[in-house]
Amino acid sequence: HFMEKEIHEQVRSLTDTIGGRVNFEQGLIHLPELNLTEDIARSIHKIIITACGTAAHAGMVGKVLIERIARLPVEVDIASEFRYRDPIVDQNTVVLAISQSGETADTLAAMEEARSKGARLWSIVNAIGSQAMRIADGYISMLSGPEIGVASTKACTAPLVDLYMLAILLGDLRGVL
Repeated sequence: HFMEKEIHEQVRSLTDTIGGRVNFEQGLIHLPELNLTEDIARSIHKIIITACGTAAHAGMVGKVLIERIARLPVEVDIASEFRYRDPIVDQNTVVLAISQSGETADTLAAMEEARSKGARLWSIVNAIGSQAMRIADGYISMLSGPEIGVASTKACTAPLVDLYMLAILLGDLRGVL
């Protein structure tokens, strides 16, 4: 019963995710909370997506979207492994954390590691006011509503749409679209 509710809520979740962010008539994406300017977009040399579980799977698809559309190299790391591999990160790197709750310990630790190395931090989160949202330099809210079923279908599809919008916005600001 809960799984069925979760699946039926996906349409509303995706409509809410793009609502007010996509101007179909002008062909523009608007993500103001990301604090992304043309100068910042052009200064990015690579993006590292870090997440756990379902969010990491969404990140793997996001890698393909961002590389193909925005022409930026992307790595995807399971958050629990990020800090142990001593990643090569600098001020021209964006570390994008994806988390349903915004409170996943491994994801927060990865964000702190990235911050200590000088990276710009972004997050895609569902929980407004969560720690991952607060410590990031910019964020995209999933707007998918509370998780009803353990399978977390909305927490996979909503960040996919967010990553697609991010790829388009980056491509536009970088002048490759």
